[in-house]
Amino acid sequence: MPGPYSVELRDFQMETPNPTGYHGHVTSEPPLAYIGCCGAYCRTCKPYRDGYCKGCKLGYATGERDLAKARCRIKVCCIKRGYESCADCPDLKTCDIIGSLHNRSSYKYRKYRESVAFICQHGYDEFLRQANTWTNAYGKLRPPEESPRE
Repeated sequence: MPGPYSVELRDFQMETPNPTGYHGHVTSEPPLAYIGCCGAYCRTCKPYRDGYCKGCKLGYATGERDLAKARCRIKVCCIKRGYESCADCPDLKTCDIIGSLHNRSSYKYRKYRESVAFICQHGYDEFLRQANTWTNAYGKLRPPEESPRE
């Protein structure tokens, strides 16, 4: 059954370095599962691609991982509330949980905050189109080009 977004998994196929290793379940996950609750994009993150990280949300929907054992408060909150990311949360602007990460004075956390804001404004489809070209868990986001006027 298709979800609320028009992005299909086939649009974002990516070879995994070791499909039977640490993160061998990668290819069966839907594209939205690669978007971390905080705005990181696991699919292009080097530690994830190299097999050092399991990703933010990957494996919870399939039962491969147990949310009760998760240490990330952002992930636990987001998944328990049924959101794809914090961008779906009506409490985003006042949330202390995501705010504690996004307000850190590091470039990558600022980029994660920008990703969540981009998703809020432009949606998951456009985010995935751009994020799939990154070489890290974050990258440059541009407003979608306006449709040509006829």
